Amino acid sequence: MISLRPEDPHSYLKWPRLIAFQLVGALSIAVAGISGRSLVNLNHDRAQVKRMVPGGQLHATDVLTVTAIMTTAGGLCGLYCFALFNVTLYKLQKVETRKTILIKESLYAIFTLFFLGASIAATVIIVPRSAKITSTLIPENLLAPLVAASGRSLAYRDSLVFPAMIVSWVCFGATLVAWVLSSMAARHIHKHGSEPTFRTEHEKLTTTEVVHQDH
Repeated sequence: MISLRPEDPHSYLKWPRLIAFQLVGALSIAVAGISGRSLVNLNHDRAQVKRMVPGGQLHATDVLTVTAIMTTAGGLCGLYCFALFNVTLYKLQKVETRKTILIKESLYAIFTLFFLGASIAATVIIVPRSAKITSTLIPENLLAPLVAASGRSLAYRDSLVFPAMIVSWVCFGATLVAWVLSSMAARHIHKHGSEPTFRTEHEKLTTTEVVHQDH
């Protein structure tokens, strides 16, 4: 025989939520890692321009700014989902109330909208724009042929920041899924209580015997 005992306050959609939280965390780490590597490459390119072009300077402030914002947004979503992952896995929150639901959904809304804005800004800047090289010693009309002859592309979409932007959009989508699952679970548990988990009658009898022996 099988008896039912409600012992997990987060059992409704537990595993889908845990998987979604982990996915957001992994993708946010990927965004930060690829973005960080692209910034290293950009600094290397800047040093190379200064070394090879007299009085030269590589301008890419816009992509630096948007990459930092994109990485911050991904990091915040990743940290929040990591916190919810631990709360769910280790049953740190015993009950769901209207207050806890409001707090969860408000934080999700803030982080997700921030992430959406960062991803949109990244797309607007990265897809159509390029870095620019200027020199105090070489006229601009002579710089363009030199850059073309080097075979190097200054377009942002040809650098590592472009795949970082793609991963950022995927992470945003995963964050939306995690938000929906978390909200559904919180509202369901608040309305219906925690889901019962299965325990065999043999386990129940064994537990009862242990209690009697202790007495």
